[in-house]
Amino acid sequence: MSSLLDTGSSAFIRNTAADQLADLAKQHPEECLNLLTRVYPFLKSKKWETRVSAAKAFGGIVNHADQWDPNSGQAKDEETDVKEEAKDGLVPVKLEETVAELKDMIKDQDGHLVSFDEWNLVDVIQSGRRLLATAVNDYNGKLEDQGMPDSKKRKTDLSSRLGLFDVSPEPQVDSDTPEVKSEIKSEVKPEIDQPATQAQSARMRAMAKRKARASAKGGLNKAKAIDLSESSVSRRLVEDGTIKDEDSKQDLALVADVDITDQADGSKIVVEHKVPEISPILSKHSNVTGWVWPFQGVFELMVKDLFNDVWEIRHGATMGLRELLKKHATGAGRVRGQSKSDNDIRNTRTLEDLSVRLLTLFAIDRFGDYVSDTVIAPVRENAAQTLAALLIHLPDDTVIKTFNALTQLVLQNPVELGLVVPCWEAKHGGMLGLRYFVSVRTDTLFAHSELLDKTIQMVLHGLTESDDDVQSVAASTLIPIAKDFVRLKLDSVFEIVNAIWADLSGLKDDLSASIGSVMDLLAKLCSHEEVLAKMKRDSEVDETRNFKHLIPRLYPFLRHSITNVRKAVLRTLQAFLSIQDDGVKGWVDGKILRLLFQNLLVEQNVDVLNLSKEVYNSLVDEINKKDTHSSMDVIFKDHASPLLSLVLTPIGVARHNFAMNSSLILRPSGTTLSLPTDSIDGNGEFKRGRKRKTPPATNGAVPVEKGIPETEYDMRVNIDAPMYNGDVTLVGVDVFIRTRLAAADAYGRTLASFTYLENLKPIFNDIMCALNDVFGTSRLFAGLILEKYGRGLIDAGKVQEPYVVDTFLPFLNSILASPEDLPAFRELTPILKSLRMQCLQLFSLLTEQCKVSFHKLPQLAVVVQGELEAGPDAFDIKMAEKVVEEIYPKILKNLSPMVRMSHITALEDAKHRIVFAIEEAKSSRGERSNAILAAHASASVVLGGLPKKLNPVIRSLMESIKMEESDLLQKRSAESVDHLIYQLIKSGKQGASDKMIKNLCGFICVDTSEVPEFVPNRSFVDIVLSLRKEEAKTDAVDIARHEKEVHSAKIKTRGAKFALNGLLEMYQEKLFIEIPKLKGLMLESLSLVKSSSGEGKIAIEDLQGQSIIDALGLIRALTPNLHESLFQEVFDRLDSVLECLKSDFSVFRYSAAKCFATLCATVPTLGFPFLVEKVLTMLNNAGVLRERQGAIECIYHLSGTMGAEILPYVVFLIVPVLGRMSDSNNDVRLLATTTFASIIKLVPLEAGIPDPPGMPKQLLEGRDREREFIQQMMDPSKIKPFALPVSIKATLRKYQQEGVNWLAFLNKYHLHGILCDDMGLGKTLQTICIVSSDHHMRAEVHAKTGSSDSRKLPSLVICPPSLTGHWEQEIQQYAPFMSVLVYAGGPSVRSALRSQLGDVDVVVTSYDVARNDAEHLSSQDYNYCVLDEGHIIKNASTKLTKSVKRIVAEHRLILSGTPIQNNVLELWSLFDFLMPGFLGTEKVFQEKFAKPIAASRNGKTSSKEQEAGALALESLHKQVLPFMLRRLKEDVLSDLPPKIIQDYYCDLSDLQRQLYRDFAKKQKDTVATDLQKNTEEPEAQKEGKQHIFQALQYMRKLCNHPALVLSPKHPQYDDVMKYLAASNMGIRDIRHAPKLMSLQILLKECGIGATEPQLDSRKQMVPSEGVISQHRALIFCQLKDMLDMVENDLLRKYMPSVTYLRLDGGTDPRQRQNIVRKFNNDPSIDVLLLTTKVGGLGLNLTGADTVIFVEHDWNPMNDLQAMDRAHRIGQKKVVNVYRLITKNTLEEKIMGLQKFKMNIASTIVNQQNAGLASMDTGQLLDLFDVDDKGGSASAIDPGEYANKNDAGSDKQKPDLPDEVGLGKNATAAMGELSELWDESQYEEEYNLDSFIKALK
Repeated sequence: MSSLLDTGSSAFIRNTAADQLADLAKQHPEECLNLLTRVYPFLKSKKWETRVSAAKAFGGIVNHADQWDPNSGQAKDEETDVKEEAKDGLVPVKLEETVAELKDMIKDQDGHLVSFDEWNLVDVIQSGRRLLATAVNDYNGKLEDQGMPDSKKRKTDLSSRLGLFDVSPEPQVDSDTPEVKSEIKSEVKPEIDQPATQAQSARMRAMAKRKARASAKGGLNKAKAIDLSESSVSRRLVEDGTIKDEDSKQDLALVADVDITDQADGSKIVVEHKVPEISPILSKHSNVTGWVWPFQGVFELMVKDLFNDVWEIRHGATMGLRELLKKHATGAGRVRGQSKSDNDIRNTRTLEDLSVRLLTLFAIDRFGDYVSDTVIAPVRENAAQTLAALLIHLPDDTVIKTFNALTQLVLQNPVELGLVVPCWEAKHGGMLGLRYFVSVRTDTLFAHSELLDKTIQMVLHGLTESDDDVQSVAASTLIPIAKDFVRLKLDSVFEIVNAIWADLSGLKDDLSASIGSVMDLLAKLCSHEEVLAKMKRDSEVDETRNFKHLIPRLYPFLRHSITNVRKAVLRTLQAFLSIQDDGVKGWVDGKILRLLFQNLLVEQNVDVLNLSKEVYNSLVDEINKKDTHSSMDVIFKDHASPLLSLVLTPIGVARHNFAMNSSLILRPSGTTLSLPTDSIDGNGEFKRGRKRKTPPATNGAVPVEKGIPETEYDMRVNIDAPMYNGDVTLVGVDVFIRTRLAAADAYGRTLASFTYLENLKPIFNDIMCALNDVFGTSRLFAGLILEKYGRGLIDAGKVQEPYVVDTFLPFLNSILASPEDLPAFRELTPILKSLRMQCLQLFSLLTEQCKVSFHKLPQLAVVVQGELEAGPDAFDIKMAEKVVEEIYPKILKNLSPMVRMSHITALEDAKHRIVFAIEEAKSSRGERSNAILAAHASASVVLGGLPKKLNPVIRSLMESIKMEESDLLQKRSAESVDHLIYQLIKSGKQGASDKMIKNLCGFICVDTSEVPEFVPNRSFVDIVLSLRKEEAKTDAVDIARHEKEVHSAKIKTRGAKFALNGLLEMYQEKLFIEIPKLKGLMLESLSLVKSSSGEGKIAIEDLQGQSIIDALGLIRALTPNLHESLFQEVFDRLDSVLECLKSDFSVFRYSAAKCFATLCATVPTLGFPFLVEKVLTMLNNAGVLRERQGAIECIYHLSGTMGAEILPYVVFLIVPVLGRMSDSNNDVRLLATTTFASIIKLVPLEAGIPDPPGMPKQLLEGRDREREFIQQMMDPSKIKPFALPVSIKATLRKYQQEGVNWLAFLNKYHLHGILCDDMGLGKTLQTICIVSSDHHMRAEVHAKTGSSDSRKLPSLVICPPSLTGHWEQEIQQYAPFMSVLVYAGGPSVRSALRSQLGDVDVVVTSYDVARNDAEHLSSQDYNYCVLDEGHIIKNASTKLTKSVKRIVAEHRLILSGTPIQNNVLELWSLFDFLMPGFLGTEKVFQEKFAKPIAASRNGKTSSKEQEAGALALESLHKQVLPFMLRRLKEDVLSDLPPKIIQDYYCDLSDLQRQLYRDFAKKQKDTVATDLQKNTEEPEAQKEGKQHIFQALQYMRKLCNHPALVLSPKHPQYDDVMKYLAASNMGIRDIRHAPKLMSLQILLKECGIGATEPQLDSRKQMVPSEGVISQHRALIFCQLKDMLDMVENDLLRKYMPSVTYLRLDGGTDPRQRQNIVRKFNNDPSIDVLLLTTKVGGLGLNLTGADTVIFVEHDWNPMNDLQAMDRAHRIGQKKVVNVYRLITKNTLEEKIMGLQKFKMNIASTIVNQQNAGLASMDTGQLLDLFDVDDKGGSASAIDPGEYANKNDAGSDKQKPDLPDEVGLGKNATAAMGELSELWDESQYEEEYNLDSFIKALK
């Protein structure tokens, strides 16, 4: 559960996990500390979301823990009980001694607490400690480089006690592999340590840097577990022996720590010692936890982390402390055995110490995120919240001390601190602390007037501060207490108000972010009556204090470059407008109206635009109040014409823009843009400097093209220039339409506010001119203005003026009646010009290339339609069509065949370009015309009501619904359609409205991706349509046409949804009464289903079929927005939907499934009971395939539609879906596995969520039954015990019985899984138990029922050839009542055995036989199919794997100790055998899991890719978790001796070294070339790879023995032979193979061959005494040739006394088990020689206790399998594993490769997430690196030392601090920052009101 805090895919899942952990703590408060131990590491996560979720979980957990008070009555009673027990001798600890020693310890501990009396801001700041994003010394290794010279640092006693320079160590990573208990590296020849040279130390630093960066980037390593019960006090108690551990010893004596397991026959039990669950040191600390505050340990850890170098750790610590202190601050520092007064003092000192540290953190934290417009300092913000939680519990005197310290931080007296420039971050932190202080300790603030005075002083200081971030916090400080502030300090309020007004008038830095907060404070203060009254009195004395003069100071910020500032000024204006006192509204005039209107015209941000609309409407409402202001007629009179011109400015096309008339754009100063006479600041200087400065601009205006001048104001940041210039390319057409629509609406509403018609007539004349304009845009927005004007009159209850109707209605109706009369629009002339150019290019080809005479070609008009000079003969679209359709074919026909053939391609291309240009021109004109006609139709209906001729109006509006690209314009048309339908229904014209409704419903159903067609899909009966993909189109024309059709369909559907949802909103619960046609189309069409269903195939007409599908589509589209009172009518038709789910037609089932999913998602309380009762039962209908298909398709779409919202109901789906994962139909099986994979991830969250409202009682009862199954599936330990019905002749251990329980659980629910227990834990025995039990139970059922389902079936075991005899022996030994047939041997032998396959209980065969006899084996049905060592089918493309997957069995089981060996794709192949489709297709699995994981393994990947890989691993782990059971030996076997792995290093011999060096150097370039070819030439990839691995194989063989590579064909063969002859040595001499010499030494050290036979005087061998060695060994080699050399060159020649057996590929498989048995039973055999391939799987070789690897496999799992042949059940001795490794060679790198492969496997199977590495190209080349000095050259990063000559440059060029005190190395530290988060997350986390509510 805790891991979901990090890996949850959404905030909902992470927060649900946090809530569940809190609920768990509520149910089990005694487990709070254990839960915190799981949550605490996530507070240090690199991810913001993880830390926030962890903090929520942390707070929820501690909130359910009881407050701890050792002096309470209950605690005293417990202490009395302890004393009484001590008297009775029951408690060995002497309480008096404990208390005495505890008191001494507490005094010593108290000495480390810091008080405010010791705190000195000067010492803190001058200490030089700065906390950035991460440790700067991570990058240069020097503390001095943190930004301040060493001479200026002061490491005082205060800084030492605060721990400012105590660098916290990084969390240690537990990198041990799960299989390795301990790892001891030993070498044959220990090297002498040499002092590191400068180059070597530089190399080590470089390596440390890279390692730190990789660790920080990956973030995947798990920190070691931390005991949160351990605190400084408990640690001292344990170390000093004050608290003894004797009581735990008594407990062990009283209660045996054992497991008891009943056996099958009931005649005996097995008693085993448990594996210790807690380490001794932890148990010691747990003994003393009752003496100290339970949270003391975690409290101390988080306090220490406050000064950690890594900002994420500091941030997590502040959040954790915040949550802890909310409830438990009163318990901090208290100790049992102290008096209440002493504990009170200690608690106060502890909290004061924390307060001091938080203020210190304010002073030295420098991390900030400049998100959006202002800085957010997450650490300081959370520290302030922690301080707020702390202040609630502090006594008043400490609160006042805290306040005084905050005052020092904010004011920062330069003389006192000795700083030339005050530290703005410290001021910022101080202001944040003050902000929270005034919010939570208002009682103290108002009780001490001097504190309030100081607060005002600090706020005023902050408002006048040069740093705008400090200003911003200062302004927001007083907002929470504004009401009380006004009441108590009215005069001081005006100091601040006056300061704000002065500040606003002097601000010229357009990047200042503080203005928003300043304005919010201003609006808050000015909203109080007392302030307004005083301002009115002041304005009578001083006119400049009047609102009429003050409010305009806000106007310049309306177009501020920072979004939040624009929002703030609008909010402020809205606040002033909402003031009820009309006496302060003197500022409301035409100027502000016009400025706000211009806001609508140019504002690109949607939020600001909407806010501008609200403020403008409020302003219009204010003006409309009678007797308050001048009327709208007067105010708007002078602005109407210029604003109309701006609204009607044409919107051009790409690269052809139309700029607004800048002389009509008003400035806040009152001048226009094109005639600047004023500047914002006459002297051109800034009032004060800011940290984000812009250089002062020169005074005066410089006109530029397109009407945008550059004045001093505009040169700052002119965010509106693209809007003024009409730059469609830069801004986008949609933005222009959105702003013009807003402006047109505002203009129309303003006109509706006019009182007198005479004042409107000039404006209407301008609008009429616009309706006749040559620009389409002018016509469009003029129509929209009229429509909004008419609607405004209706909303205001005014009567339409006849003048307006008579003026506009005839014109509008004439246009609607004759749309072809619309002219060519001038803004579209560039498109026509482009079309004309394409025609000219065609003519040019004809004349120049085809030699056609000019006279045969027509002359195209130079002027195009729409231009000013255009006449009737100007070029237009018709002319272009004539060129293509008439002129071109005629000329082409007259060309000679030779010319035509030569140039036809070029000519056709030119023609195609013309056709495309024609389509574009038509489309552009059509879009513009449709928009204009829809606007005219809307205006016509609003102004004149229903027209006599409805068709033109309806046609225009419906065309817009069908084809309008702009969703904004389409929404407007949809609103007009809704109002037209309303009027039609109201006037009784039902026929017209029904026709419109029918068309709209038809539009919804045209998108075939949502509503399929019946006729094309009618033939599909027995398939699941959701799985069918449309046939891929290959022709480019077809593809383009299809995409166009899809796009058109989606536009229609969108428009229809706009219109119909508007009707739903309009009619609410009366919808079906007022619009019965809609009800008929939605619901009554479903009645056709019942009438058409019958026996066999359904006989249904095409039209009826489509009606049913359309009805389902309509229900799906409209139900989510239906009024809730209509839901029941829809759900009454569920029986019809159910019939569709059962239909023979796949298309019905598909449509019904999607429809039902939407219904359930909309009203789950009505849908899910029906689903559980009716739909889920269909899944179990074995006889009717279509019902199973319909039901599973329904659940599939339900899970996709509801997503995480399905969580409360997921328990009902798990079991039914699981049952279909073994369905005989492939489609059902695939959908079931896919669905299960998507919902299984939600199961861990289900238990903790509250019941959804309205869940029926029967569902609640059923959910509890289903939960039992889910708990068993997710946690095998909760599975009910399975009593074996047969007598197994073996003793089952506890974990083995649990394994059988799990297998029985899978069997019961027809599930399939992987038993991946550690090697040697008895997987074979557990399998025999379940197979034999199931055979017995099937026989019993068959005897009772005689059903064919329970008929006798054999079980099939497929295993490696070496294990067939082993399986036979094990079955005969443990289950002798089971008959076994070993199906192996030659073809003739197997042929004779085939007739017996169905007669036996178990058939055992090998993988090779399964591949060769696939036809025969797959023809038989099986009960169980067991794959032993099932990872052999890891490659899905091999013939062997495909053959195995053909086998049909009731139950499928894989046995593998190592299910993942190389990559996660192997897991897909295994699950494709178990449950095909569960992990998706191979391609989907690659994209979702394999690729992200593979990408994250590359050390050079970004943190995002690393995170994606980690999430993919975690997601995969959760998905496969229920179907994999894995136990490790160290977890379940307390009696199994340890396994010690030791690396035994040896050097290359001289001959080996020479050959190795020569080969590696020669081959490296060749390999590099091959690698490059692999990337650049895919066809050369196979050959290149083959060469590379041949080279690697050569090097591996050479490391073993030079004789393995030296052949007569070797280029150096002759030279080597001469050298050997001169040295009097042979090539097989073991002196050339140090591995054999090392092997000889190892064997002798083990007592094997240590005393060789001696020759007596007669030259005869005399055996040594004692024939049995102390140890026995397994020797593994990869190569059979190497095994020959061990046998012949070492054992026979130099160690003849050693007795041995051999097992390799040449051994007859039927004899292998005999060899194993002989070795285990005969202790006189010293050694067993094996190849890893043959001897490494499945064998039990516990007779040996020593394992020696002469060679190593690239695959670590093969080596692990091999070494566990000896380390398994039955082993009584410590197993020593020796790995012979040649130093500085390929072998060392192979061992590194093994480690990261094991990380992948352990992550998925064991959930041990560890860092991943990868072998990329550079690492592959590293295998060929040779260091002449014996070191590994690959340890150096080539780029790390590119400038080796500058080795000493660090000393010569010291790191100089920049202007903010940070050096270049600090910049490097900042460069490693991971991606931060967006502003919304900050707003949610740092919302002051939300925090205060949570605190209280």
